[in-house]
Amino acid sequence: MASRKQKQTGGGILALILIIALIWAPWNKVTFADPGTETPVATTAPATTEVPTTATPTVNPTANTGTSAGAAPATTVTTSNPTNGTTSTGWTINKIDVASDPIIDAWLNKLKEPAPTFWTTFPNIPNPDVSEFDVANGMEYGVDNVPFCQQDSRCDFVVPAQHYRLITADYSFQGMTCQSADGTGCLLLLINVGDQSFTWRNQMADNGFTVVGRYWNGDALDEGVWGLVSNVSANMLNMPTVSHPGEALNDGVMTNGGANCGIPTGCKSVDITVVVHAGDRILAVAKTTVNR
Repeated sequence: MASRKQKQTGGGILALILIIALIWAPWNKVTFADPGTETPVATTAPATTEVPTTATPTVNPTANTGTSAGAAPATTVTTSNPTNGTTSTGWTINKIDVASDPIIDAWLNKLKEPAPTFWTTFPNIPNPDVSEFDVANGMEYGVDNVPFCQQDSRCDFVVPAQHYRLITADYSFQGMTCQSADGTGCLLLLINVGDQSFTWRNQMADNGFTVVGRYWNGDALDEGVWGLVSNVSANMLNMPTVSHPGEALNDGVMTNGGANCGIPTGCKSVDITVVVHAGDRILAVAKTTVNR
């Protein structure tokens, strides 16, 4: 019995030693890396596509000066500068298409109200009553014609390049009309600032008078226009005017030259329309009425 217990005890001890040996055997040990010596794994951030940003432009509000399809009505500017001896309604200027032409816009803004009292002469010679007027900024008195457009009251209005055409008559032009009534006469001034002549076909002027001529300075047309409409208005209103230096045309007493408004004393007022155009493109229309 004693020998059997010893064998059992010895076998148990051997078994225990074998288990311990297996647990601590170097080939069965799990090794953990030292956190301080672990080689970091490189990571790559996902690629991103940068979206470029575009600044939104600031739109500056501008006055509408166009008449293209869908555009709002053109703006109007009214000025007034009453002169000695006459009164006026002030210019109403419809700037239709001058946004791309600052020169025209500039002289329209400087346009003075007609002053018949101070313009006894046509603006092709020095004016003793307007000392600051420079003839180089005036108008040529070219070829006149009367009666104008007498056949059936319809004709073509030819305006050469960089010329003007003056018409005094009852007229119908591109939807604009004027009929003499109650002593009011009609004055239409067409100014072609373009590089090509243009013919306005099938217009109407009833037994009128016309003059065609050149303007001398397109940068200062306000001076030429002012002098022309002032002098022509003075003639129509039977105010003192001269045809040549020292040669009277009207003296305000005798029968008015041309019997404007169909009466010997001339008109009481003049309806003035100035149309600035480049070929067939109307750029601006200025209107006023001057009264005696």
